Amino acid sequence: MKKITIYDVAREAGVSLATVSRVINGSSVVREKTKQKVLKVIEDLDFKPNQIARGLATSKTTTIAIIFPQSLFAHVKDMIGGIGDAGRHLDYNITIYTTDDIGDDDTVGDVLEKVVKTRADGVILFNNDQIDQEIELVRKYKIPAVVIGACVSDELIGSIYIDAKQVAFQIIDSYLKKGKSDIVFVSPKQNLVRTNDLIAGIKEAYAQHQQTFSDEQIIHTSSHYEKCYPQLLEYFRSHHHEVVFSSYDKEGVAVINAASDNNIKIPDDMEVISMMDTSYSLMSRPTLTSIHLPIYDMGALAVRLLTKILNDEEIETKEVCVNTIIMKRESTK
Repeated sequence: MKKITIYDVAREAGVSLATVSRVINGSSVVREKTKQKVLKVIEDLDFKPNQIARGLATSKTTTIAIIFPQSLFAHVKDMIGGIGDAGRHLDYNITIYTTDDIGDDDTVGDVLEKVVKTRADGVILFNNDQIDQEIELVRKYKIPAVVIGACVSDELIGSIYIDAKQVAFQIIDSYLKKGKSDIVFVSPKQNLVRTNDLIAGIKEAYAQHQQTFSDEQIIHTSSHYEKCYPQLLEYFRSHHHEVVFSSYDKEGVAVINAASDNNIKIPDDMEVISMMDTSYSLMSRPTLTSIHLPIYDMGALAVRLLTKILNDEEIETKEVCVNTIIMKRESTK
């Protein structure tokens, strides 16, 4: 039998977690009609208040939680530096929660329950394959949040992102103008940038040139190098393309290594371009052309935007788009 949680009570009553907490703790600020509604749901669901429900914040704790899958750590480690520095500057404590990707259907819910238990004022989320579920939960329970890597906003949610569709369009359009249309896109399971937006930009560029980008031109792979490299090594034994566009440097390096081990010369036989401009791009041989994202700054901006939401400060826009720049290196001509 499924354990009834405070989330279930809030959902059934159509109120926020804080309202349920106030009712449980006997607060007088809840309207009588709402209070009775919540109490009835508690009775109907046979909900037994626990320390999570009793510990819900009724005042600010100056704590911000950040949540991301473990496999995304290499993407976000520099952002965490920006988040930590900005948090210290603004006198906010930062707590880190990771979700694993081993198929546990309740992982995200469990982590958010921990966030509620610790009474965090708000959360910073990173785009990943469960981001829609995470956004749905923070909306449902009215938790202030900032999402990094996806464009989304409402009363309590802001975002720091890049225009991934436009970035992908510009890259692919430049190659199509050179007559290079044999292009494949390497897509890892987890990515800080919305994969669907990248693919939309690629398809739009092809359409502009009266061509079609098919799903067969997308290589789905693991976010882990040790799984990605063997897959690509086998792939390049029988495939050879003019251009490979990877949505992250780690997979871009795997492309270079797997192609080179199949005697495909980079960039003479095949060009490789990636995203993020992390240290992986510099360690690669040849070095990897990559689209630079201001990773550290995106983390700092996320904290500043979230604190503005928490403090009801004036906000020009809750959807902050940051600029990118191509760092040309040896993997492209």
